[in-house]
Amino acid sequence: MRNTTIIDRPCGTGKTTQMIETLDPNQNYFICTPLLSECARIQATAKIAIQQPEIIDDVQGHETKKEHLIQLLRERKSVVTTHAMFDQLTDVANAGLLEGYNIIIDEVLSVVDDGYRVKEKTWEELYVGAGYVEIDPTSGLITPTAKWEADVEQIDDALKRPIFNAAGAERLYHVNNGINLAVMPEALLRAGKSLTVYTYKAKGSLMLAYLNRLRMTPSHDKGSPKIELDFLRDTRKLITVRDIPSLSGLKLSYSGQTSTAAKALNDKVSRALKSLRQNALRDIPLENILITCPKEKWFYQGKAPIRNQEGVEQTKFLPGPYAKASRLAPTGYNKRRAIWLPNTTRGTNDYRHCTHAIYLYDQYLNPNIHRWIGGNSIISQDDYALTELIQWVWRTQIRDKKPITLYLPSKRMRELFLSWLWEGDIPTEVKAQAKGKHRKAVP
Repeated sequence: MRNTTIIDRPCGTGKTTQMIETLDPNQNYFICTPLLSECARIQATAKIAIQQPEIIDDVQGHETKKEHLIQLLRERKSVVTTHAMFDQLTDVANAGLLEGYNIIIDEVLSVVDDGYRVKEKTWEELYVGAGYVEIDPTSGLITPTAKWEADVEQIDDALKRPIFNAAGAERLYHVNNGINLAVMPEALLRAGKSLTVYTYKAKGSLMLAYLNRLRMTPSHDKGSPKIELDFLRDTRKLITVRDIPSLSGLKLSYSGQTSTAAKALNDKVSRALKSLRQNALRDIPLENILITCPKEKWFYQGKAPIRNQEGVEQTKFLPGPYAKASRLAPTGYNKRRAIWLPNTTRGTNDYRHCTHAIYLYDQYLNPNIHRWIGGNSIISQDDYALTELIQWVWRTQIRDKKPITLYLPSKRMRELFLSWLWEGDIPTEVKAQAKGKHRKAVP
């Protein structure tokens, strides 16, 4: 029977290092990891030879990594690549090229993505009505028709190429009204002789929910209970949780912050951040402050500055309504400012210098994804919220066992986090500290 396993270990406790150390020179591996930097790290430290697919020209002269990936697998090489190749992997798996491979997914990211929606009328009249897609009436699986395959080059200004690619990879599902979900390729998860996923708090992860939806039912390796206990007892000494009282009672879900009625939040949040900067965060370098909120609230029209390969901003930073007047994000080019990071970020060490974190969310799983994955019978909203919050917080220096201050203005998120951190028994003084007035922070 094929082995499917989730390795569930706390953040910052060396899951990737453990994975690298267990690679056997007598086995073949196909490893998916979030970032190119992690690919390079695995290549540099593994005791086995492992290669990344490189961009080459295919037979039509298009630049692609797929042809090189196919070549490596035919030569039975061990391979590491990023999740960005998901659109290519169904064909690879269906061709049997992963037969005999141990598939490892390190730090789950793109399990279900709802960024493939179009307007309902466009979907019904152009995609469906004009005969470019077929939809399985039972599963909702979207398939590009032969007509779209023939016309794809001529109509890619009208019909979105990412939708074509995801549908062609057998990983796109229609929910309703032009809302489509792209998922991790099922063919990849079922290929090879084993599947191992490295993550933390799998109970609240979409990966476990998706595997359960597919009825793959993995074994769940949490390790010794002492690992988790020691982790919590060490961690809670290092995290100071704070409320932002002036934001108490505000609706901080994504929809609560982005609806038409949410415009009233803009000035309140901006003033609260300004007050935080003038008092508790007065002496903290801006580049050591991590913040998350809806992207369109931090960047004007949701557009972050474009950076070159060296990370230098090529376009000007223009603040969105929360950043404007907050004193955390001066406008212009390459100025020091607080670091905005999406609330679903994981798998990166680039922000491990950050000492303070501001989490402006009451986190909920997108309703379309929640219904599609199976609702509360598969994954609870609270478990999901806590898992995502922990992953985001562990982008800071807490992963190096250094102290941080975490601002959680959402009462629900604050209580979920503190209850987890203190094993369900939050000391009275910790609750009081979280609600208390902010003192000047120590740099």
